[in-house]
Amino acid sequence: MKEMTILMAVAGWLLAGCAPQEAREQARASKEGGITTSTQSAQTVSMQSKINLDYTTMSIEHRAAPPPAGFKLPFPDAMYAGNITSGKRGGSFTYVAFGDGPKTFDPITANDSGSNEVISRIFAGLIDFDNQTQEYMPGLLKAWYMEDDKRNWLLQLRSGMKWSDGQPITADDIMFSAQVIFSPNVANAVKDVLQVAGKPFEFEKVDDLNVRVKLAAPSGSFQTLISGLPVIPKHVYEAPFKAGTYEQALNINADPAKLVCSGPFKLKQYQSGERVILERNPNYLKYDRDGAQLPCLDTLIITYSPDMDQALMRFKSGQADGLIRPRPDAIADLQAGQQAGNYTLYDCGPGEGANVFWFNLKDGSNPGNDKPFVDPVKLKWFQDARFRRAAMHALDKESVIRTELRGLAVSVWGLESPAVAFWYNPDIAKYPFDQRKAAQLFDEMDLKDRNGDGIREDAAGNRAAFTFISNKGNKVREKVASLLAADWKNAGIDAQPQFIDFNTLVKNTADTFEYEACLLGFGGSGGPHPANSMNVYLSSGRTHFFNPSQKSPATQWEAETDKLGQEFNATLDVMKQRDVFFRMQAIFAEKCPFLPLWTSKVYVLARNTFGNIKPSPLSHELLWNAEEIYVK
Repeated sequence: MKEMTILMAVAGWLLAGCAPQEAREQARASKEGGITTSTQSAQTVSMQSKINLDYTTMSIEHRAAPPPAGFKLPFPDAMYAGNITSGKRGGSFTYVAFGDGPKTFDPITANDSGSNEVISRIFAGLIDFDNQTQEYMPGLLKAWYMEDDKRNWLLQLRSGMKWSDGQPITADDIMFSAQVIFSPNVANAVKDVLQVAGKPFEFEKVDDLNVRVKLAAPSGSFQTLISGLPVIPKHVYEAPFKAGTYEQALNINADPAKLVCSGPFKLKQYQSGERVILERNPNYLKYDRDGAQLPCLDTLIITYSPDMDQALMRFKSGQADGLIRPRPDAIADLQAGQQAGNYTLYDCGPGEGANVFWFNLKDGSNPGNDKPFVDPVKLKWFQDARFRRAAMHALDKESVIRTELRGLAVSVWGLESPAVAFWYNPDIAKYPFDQRKAAQLFDEMDLKDRNGDGIREDAAGNRAAFTFISNKGNKVREKVASLLAADWKNAGIDAQPQFIDFNTLVKNTADTFEYEACLLGFGGSGGPHPANSMNVYLSSGRTHFFNPSQKSPATQWEAETDKLGQEFNATLDVMKQRDVFFRMQAIFAEKCPFLPLWTSKVYVLARNTFGNIKPSPLSHELLWNAEEIYVK
């Protein structure tokens, strides 16, 4: 549910856009995942497929199994790379990203897309997720399964794995990572996810390669939840953790030579706001069919652009080999230029996430200056569901989609996209464009145009006005913000957009809470399972953006949602999980804390000079299999 990664997985923020849908048939259609050649026609390559995932038959466990016949692995527990073309080693791939780059290299504290984009390339997960088949796959773990009581799970690490500095990866690293995650001194969103029935997971070392995880109740979401547990090396970061300097040890000022990791690449160089240079990790655990160690590339370079125009210009000029989510108004030109530019434009279908708007509903004051988070007059309006519903009715979403988005988006009424067919509830409350209904709701609140200037006022004469923030540099969103403001002005509400840099936006929405409203996009990370977005639905979640990190639910409906969230994670019956999640979606739609707008279609650009390109609407849309990419 992928622009802010809410993380959505562990919920992170994904400012590049929304994310995800499906692509299983395409994944199995060819050895190179649907790669096209340099003779590509001017037509966009469609990566969409019709997948009917039957979650009722999918396993929530995984037992260790030998590699398929024909694989030449250097040691028995090495990870094998299936469904890829064995490519030659060497070369470099340059990807251009919109934004300022990472804020940290710490997989535990990271909560933004710029950081996660890099971290996912340098730290391997306990469990992988295949964007094409939408299945969970072995990662650092070769097996995970429930014990007889259905509450305890056994995690089995691969034997023979090494960190980038050559030290073994063991159960001690999992134990230490859990210690850091649950430390009250380390702020992170992961701890919000690693719990069932309101109680955190308990970790117990069995031996050097096995860890037992104890749950307060059985959970059908464990596989998804544990896949989001970052693992860091104890032998490197235990000392700074004990010294209280852990968060400095992995920040963007860290010495690349001292950053020890487990993923396909390791950090070679970081130039703030300009580029990250990653180089091959000589100890990565994944191998192709011929026994060649991945990654194929010598280096993976991620460069940063302050706006979408510059990012696109870099790609078209040959300075970059890959780009995701180009502007809607650039699609036609990109389609026509494929052959001349020796690239392919992939149509990955609608995204899983949603562009949304929300009002700041947080009561109280900033302890640093005693200033209210939100003007009490405006907070009273915002906390009234009628105001939020009226604001929704006042928006002509379909007009924005037809014009500014060139029809390359689909309207949504909740945080979930219809692309996630199994988990998507189509029967939630909807607030179609209806100026009369909007006016009726505002009138009920006694917000009326009392002086004839076109803007409503309350009984005390306070103008119905607010500001809303969004990230600068995204010209499409800037135009969209102006259109939304115009719709609200037609309804008698003076809404003024303010465009700020991403780091300031993160600070305002997650730390100081000194803002009135926000326009942004929620994106997916870690797969479309609802467990990845519980941090948005639960009142205690850091990405419950309209009122995050509550000690206790501020409203009765949030308390009900919290209870349902616990029930969701505590059941092993997938169909019952679905019913619970449907109810959670219905509550959010009824109370309208988020104003859902649309999900955009996902387009990916890549040079035809590279193999094993497997574009996906899931995050990361292009780099999710970066270890497999090779120069032809």
